[in-house]
Amino acid sequence: MGLLSRIFLAVIVLAAVPYYWLLLDTGSGRIAPTPIDVPALRRLADSMPGQRPVSIEYAPVAVRRMAGTVLVAGGGLRTDLVGKIAFRLVTPGGDTVLDAGPTAAQAADVGFRTFDPAARRLVDGWMANARRVVFTHEHPDFVGALIGADAFSALAGKTILSRRQVEVMDRMRPGVRDEVAQVVPSDRAVAVAPGIVLVPAPGHSPGSQLVYVRLSDGREYLFAGDTAAMQRNLAWLRPRSRLASSWQGGEDRNAVIGLIRGLAQAAVTYPGLTVVPSSDVLWLQDPRHGPGFSSAFRYGGGGRD
Repeated sequence: MGLLSRIFLAVIVLAAVPYYWLLLDTGSGRIAPTPIDVPALRRLADSMPGQRPVSIEYAPVAVRRMAGTVLVAGGGLRTDLVGKIAFRLVTPGGDTVLDAGPTAAQAADVGFRTFDPAARRLVDGWMANARRVVFTHEHPDFVGALIGADAFSALAGKTILSRRQVEVMDRMRPGVRDEVAQVVPSDRAVAVAPGIVLVPAPGHSPGSQLVYVRLSDGREYLFAGDTAAMQRNLAWLRPRSRLASSWQGGEDRNAVIGLIRGLAQAAVTYPGLTVVPSSDVLWLQDPRHGPGFSSAFRYGGGGRD
């Protein structure tokens, strides 16, 4: 083998190894599924008297296209449509907003250049009129609209956070700890309203949690937050790439893999349970395979590239 051939081969190897490590390797090994006790969540959801949510709406506040392998390790270079999405649990007597999404500046900071001001205003209105606000985790692109709100005190007065979320968010905006409506434990599932249960799930972040929702008609959902950003995380049992994990840092990859496997296992064991990823716009819009939520704003950007 000539010198040029050896150099060319060395360049390929040097490029291929980090590419595989950062974007393809799942690193899953023999990690066991983290059990999700759905019957216990049902009991907690029914433990609070009152009207459960009747429907769910969502609004993509910002969207972008991203190579599939970024949020699903080994997911290929064809692009997925990824959104920063807020959800509204419509409830007679007082709605719950789940995840607030970012401001325009915060969306741009994480590379989401397509920002919808009308969707932002809508979600701000949801929050202003809601009875409570909860979050799947404490990263700025999920909590930013609360942290940066002019009406912060009014919104904080209806926000429920876990202890671990408070620890981080109080550093983002001093006063969170003193002004939030309720701080719940980070070591056990807690019902916060009829049909709504917060389930600690540290891994993607220390304050990550699942949100279990049981509607008045019996339909049930587990909102996964960024534990599973895309539906393929669950279908393929793959976490996000190491490259994506490094953007915000601090992710416990083994814990995330265990949770993904536990969520997928729960969906099989309880066929009526739908696991909702945080960012999969096209799955949310899919009339056949999606969750059947109402879209306040429909992004018309088509399918995967």
